Amino acid sequence: MLRWSWRLLRRERRRQVLLTALIALVVGAAVCGLAAMHAYVQTPAGIFGSAAQRLHLDGGARGAALPAAVAEVRARLAPADVTAHRQVPVPGSVNGLDIRAEDPHGHFTAGRLRLLSGRYPAGSGELALTPSAAALFHTRTGAAVVLGGQRLTVTGMVENPGLLADTFALVAPGTGSAAGSTVAGRPAASADVLTDAPASAVDALRRSSPGGAPVVNQQRDDYGRTASDTFVVALATVALLLVSLVAAAGFAAAAHRRLRQIGMLGTIGATDRQLRWVLLGHGALTGAVATACGAVLGAAAWIPLAPRLESAAEHRIDRSDLPWPLLALLLVLGVAAPTAAAWWPARAMARIPTARALSARPPRPLPARQSVWAAAALLAAGAGALIPSHRTNGLLVVLGIVGVVLGMLLLSAPAVRMMAAAAGRAPFTTRLALRDLGRHQARSGAALAAITLAIGVPVAISVLAAAGEHTADGGNLSDRQTMVRVGAQDTVVPLLSDAARRAQQSAVDRWAASVGGRATPLEMAYDPAVPHAAARGGLEGQPVAETGHRTGENVWASIPLYVATPAAVREFGLGPALAAAPDARILSSLPGSDAGQLDLLGTTRREGPGESTVAVHVPGSAYTAVPHAFLTRAAVREQGLRTIAVGWLVTAGHGLTGEDRAAARDMAAAGGMSTEFRDQQGGLRTVRLVSVAAGAALALGVLAMTVGTLRAESADDLRTLTATGATSGDRRALTAATAGALALAGTVLGALGAYLVLLSAYSDDLSPLAHVPVVPLLMAFPGIPLLAAATGWLSAGREPPGLARRLPE
Repeated sequence: MLRWSWRLLRRERRRQVLLTALIALVVGAAVCGLAAMHAYVQTPAGIFGSAAQRLHLDGGARGAALPAAVAEVRARLAPADVTAHRQVPVPGSVNGLDIRAEDPHGHFTAGRLRLLSGRYPAGSGELALTPSAAALFHTRTGAAVVLGGQRLTVTGMVENPGLLADTFALVAPGTGSAAGSTVAGRPAASADVLTDAPASAVDALRRSSPGGAPVVNQQRDDYGRTASDTFVVALATVALLLVSLVAAAGFAAAAHRRLRQIGMLGTIGATDRQLRWVLLGHGALTGAVATACGAVLGAAAWIPLAPRLESAAEHRIDRSDLPWPLLALLLVLGVAAPTAAAWWPARAMARIPTARALSARPPRPLPARQSVWAAAALLAAGAGALIPSHRTNGLLVVLGIVGVVLGMLLLSAPAVRMMAAAAGRAPFTTRLALRDLGRHQARSGAALAAITLAIGVPVAISVLAAAGEHTADGGNLSDRQTMVRVGAQDTVVPLLSDAARRAQQSAVDRWAASVGGRATPLEMAYDPAVPHAAARGGLEGQPVAETGHRTGENVWASIPLYVATPAAVREFGLGPALAAAPDARILSSLPGSDAGQLDLLGTTRREGPGESTVAVHVPGSAYTAVPHAFLTRAAVREQGLRTIAVGWLVTAGHGLTGEDRAAARDMAAAGGMSTEFRDQQGGLRTVRLVSVAAGAALALGVLAMTVGTLRAESADDLRTLTATGATSGDRRALTAATAGALALAGTVLGALGAYLVLLSAYSDDLSPLAHVPVVPLLMAFPGIPLLAAATGWLSAGREPPGLARRLPE
């Protein structure tokens, strides 16, 4: 039977080259995509090295608590590698540079360092720099650099291969009692400990606060690599499902073409099981050949692509560091998909009586009403699971989507019969094409199912992307607004000198004047009893107060809380609310704040049972990034708080241009600030258009294979038509009608299925679906049917060969 399968594959190789190429392309794209996604996700080696636990020890004031803490950690968690850190200022920048004392040959730290040139530092007066740090000081290997008042010699260039954006200076680790607590002979401010100690031992150490130093523990994580790899495999599985639907039609056509040979096998004693194995073996061999070609194609694409991903992924990529079990699963799926696609044609072929097989008469198609009832049940069950899920119950969402998809696929065969039945009053060529689809219901139904799935998925993606797009009066900011922040958007505000703050204020005022706008200063309150903390960027910072409400035991949902300064009162129209409610302490425009009570978070003061800060609801902006909660100045005085400048809301006199945004970013980068503009969401528009375009390309590929298969099956009929006077225009119209009808039915079914899923999932709130993606939907309907018909018209005018004789089998 396997020899017959191999002979069948060899004889059908020309007709199935497109199917083999499609499987190979899907497998190749999946192999390369899986490797790229796995490599792109951040590797934990940049932070953890080869360790399972990372502890951060804060040395406190002048690092006094660090030596005792490091000694205790080494004793209790051995073996452990300790890296000491100290921040030094960088001339002309508010951000500091991290000097770290780390052993490049440590048991756990070896994977966090890589020597690019020169050598590692060995003495107390030597250091190595990352390329980005060397660019800050305009220095090179062999030169001297002054860091924090120390003159050090650069011995080489290094990098963190797991975190290329890591900018630091490396010095030799200390020795003896100073190991892990000093950096270049001076006290360290903090230290990181890498260890493989059990989590219970680390947790006990953390609770004991060794040496009086607070300990923050972080466990090794895969940073979502497993989830991203699984997502790629899931996408590949969906693509292989589409290919399987097309392959089923191709195998059915191959079985019909070789029906007489199958009948001859039956006459010489082959059982039904052996006859099934002929076509199953054909599918397995086709899948094996295509998967092997696809694996080679994917590997050939991955090898040159890997180094190009390193700058975007911000870590070095090992070409052989791949998810081998998932790759093996992917290759197994590549072989199993066409094998499974050959099962149903093999089953139908084995049941054909030998006499009917020898006459090459196709089997009678099953009544379509069976599929209609099954499809209706699946659609109802799918919608019934999606409606109560409220988009939060993962199990119900998955079951609902699967039910609707299977239901729409089962509607393909009845749709083909419906088109054939409705062809009575159509023109001759259209009537002939539609009835031809009905005669070859197995092939056309499978192709229609593939087109339905190929169009339904991108239509759903396009609608969801449109639902996520902001309207003109929504989003984070208007096109005239800019949020300029001191440092980054964080609850810890960097502590700057008065001169640095005046320089920032002057720079913001100049940029605001250049765009014809105004800059409203924003301040927050802080409790002076709350100790300083590390702000983003390594600077010392001040934690600020927030507001929010309790959502659980010791859990609050918080939002930024600004101070109602005179400038903020004028800008946000808070005057009427302050006059109407003089006892108010918090003014908030968020929903739910009209209940009158909010908690003040981030201070040492704690309200008693049932006590909260009096809050008043005020009208506010619909934009999410502008301030929505304000603490009155009376509350600042009562709570004993102080204020600190945190940024500016700049409102321009016109819509900001690209040049305006670029100038603001340059201004912020020079002054150690950050900027936020209106989210243009260009990525969502790209997702909408690309998803529909990709679905259209896949649908057209399916159509090409299907129409080619149907026309090959109808070669005798086409020769007869040509012999009786049919012109090239008739042949073109026949192919165009076949392609256009399948594309039209698939597009309608796909769009209906996508909207059935979305309407069921969003049944509790249909407002996100009000924004209809007009352009992508027009690309799908009538764009895809018209393009399919036009392609069919242009590709089918040639006169068929062999008019005078029947082609041999």
